Amino acid sequence: MESKGLNEGQSKAVDHIDGPLLILAGPGSGKTLTITEKVVNLIGNGISPERTLALTFSEKAAGEMQERIEKKIGVGVMNETGKK
Repeated sequence: MESKGLNEGQSKAVDHIDGPLLILAGPGSGKTLTITEKVVNLIGNGISPERTLALTFSEKAAGEMQERIEKKIGVGVMNETGKK
């Protein structure tokens, strides 16, 4: 997958679609971007959004991921409370 702003490790994480994946990295390393691109890639590869779970530590990052994913796929996604 070619996505702007991803390094080699991030691209490998985005391209991994066979089973679960844990992404651990420090502040400012692009975790939110990587997870966002990964979810978009999974959906683009036919994985049902209902079978996808993306977790993050902060509410800020969760909100950013939700907004970015919705913008990229054009539909709403559920947040941590199960509401759109």
